[in-house]
Amino acid sequence: MKLILLPYAGAHVNVFAGLQKQLQAGYPELTVLSLEYPGHGRRFSGRPLSSIREITADLLSTLRQSLDPGEELMLLGYSMGSLIAYELAHALLDSGYPVSRLLFMAATPPHRIEAVDEEEPDDDALLERCRIYGLIKEGQFDSRQMRELFLPALRSDITAVNRYNLDNQYRCRRFGADVRIAVFQGLEDRSVTAVQNWGDLSGQEVSLHTYPGGHFFYYEFEQQVYSHIISFITAGQTSRFKGGNGQ
Repeated sequence: MKLILLPYAGAHVNVFAGLQKQLQAGYPELTVLSLEYPGHGRRFSGRPLSSIREITADLLSTLRQSLDPGEELMLLGYSMGSLIAYELAHALLDSGYPVSRLLFMAATPPHRIEAVDEEEPDDDALLERCRIYGLIKEGQFDSRQMRELFLPALRSDITAVNRYNLDNQYRCRRFGADVRIAVFQGLEDRSVTAVQNWGDLSGQEVSLHTYPGGHFFYYEFEQQVYSHIISFITAGQTSRFKGGNGQ
């Protein structure tokens, strides 16, 4: 069984390092893989892609080299990573790979993301919008060096999300009943809307976990979030996970 982690826009480090360490220590039977997008992190030398479909195709091509066709897969995405997890899960299922669980964090449902066919006119305007909605951490781009190194990837990621429904046309593709879905949401997150519409993606009940925080509630309530993630991915799997239900 493998858990694939997909980070938020502009991420240049393994933002799931703590979760990955805890899972690998408590559940050695579970393989945890944190992916990086072109132009990010260890793939910094590559060109950032400004299309969700292009990013998904890139990741799928990389994954196919290492996935076991019969290995059960789970995907966890944070913010933009949720949108990529949604697209990647459909691509994996269409290619015959078994996907059993999806975890969407800090994100508007794909078919409810507002389409925007324009970029912010300059870097200051882009960063100000990100600050208003809590999409970047305080002081993250204060230095000129940080802007030069990492802002192009953030801009490209935001453009990819904004333009997603220009192509998708707000289409909602449901998952089968054998794919369980959980949603994790900060109650003070101004960047996310229509959380209730995650239910449109499934014919069964979607698990919802909420926290009294903003877009980065994951860091504010780290251990509580970890516990909820572990409970969700191990539920009904006690015979395969020694720790069972996060214990």
